[in-house]
Amino acid sequence: MKNIIIISLGLMALLTTGCVTKGTHEATLMELGKTKDSLTTANSKIDQQNEFIESQKLEINKNLNEISNTKSELEELDKNKSKLQKELEDSQALLNASQSQLKTMREIEAETKKRNEIYARFVKELQKMIDGGQLTVSIEKGRIVINLPDNVLFATGHSIVNPEGQIALKQIAAVLKEFSDRSFQVEGHTDNVPMKSSRYPSNWELSTARALNVVHLMIEEGVDAKNISASGFGEFQPRADNETKEGRALNRRIEIIMLPNLEILSNELPKLIN
Repeated sequence: MKNIIIISLGLMALLTTGCVTKGTHEATLMELGKTKDSLTTANSKIDQQNEFIESQKLEINKNLNEISNTKSELEELDKNKSKLQKELEDSQALLNASQSQLKTMREIEAETKKRNEIYARFVKELQKMIDGGQLTVSIEKGRIVINLPDNVLFATGHSIVNPEGQIALKQIAAVLKEFSDRSFQVEGHTDNVPMKSSRYPSNWELSTARALNVVHLMIEEGVDAKNISASGFGEFQPRADNETKEGRALNRRIEIIMLPNLEILSNELPKLIN
């Protein structure tokens, strides 16, 4: 471009001097025309380059906008991903909890079924004693309870098991020892008539002594000592009204209780409730 301008200026200078021939003048005009055409072409190319540059700027801006939009979309997707991940984790936790609850319910159901089978076995094995009025077998608060009136086992105010009571307890022990995976508790209960014995200052001592003597006899008959315990409740867990003779008779008793599966109750049941 610079050279074209210089040439043009030179030709113009020659024309202004007036010292040129006709041929030179025509050649100069022809050269000037070519130069003009070159300038026009060059200007056209410059315009085209400018248009191209502008179009590229527009394309770049468009691409920048698309990049910005894509970045925003990616950020939104990342947020959604985190939200979905949290929902997935919550759903998995809920599924795990449901499976754990289902497992617990099945264990409780299995335990209940087994307890009912044991109850049926107790009733079958002790049917003669049940029919004879020596004891009752029931399920109370999820526990199997063998209830023996005190007159079957003891003389009034005493804790030594009488001969008839020993025979009854031996029959019960024969059934209990078959369930070596179960725990039993012997509970002593009395009516509310105060004790007047130096050996048993209160019904606490009498009820506990009776329960202990029953436990010792059970162990002698083969019940595993690890599976049986004794407790005395005195008059504080009555089954009937102590105001009547019949009620007091019902309250004076020994209960042999098969405890439920404490592992399920202590470890699994709270999970189910929560």
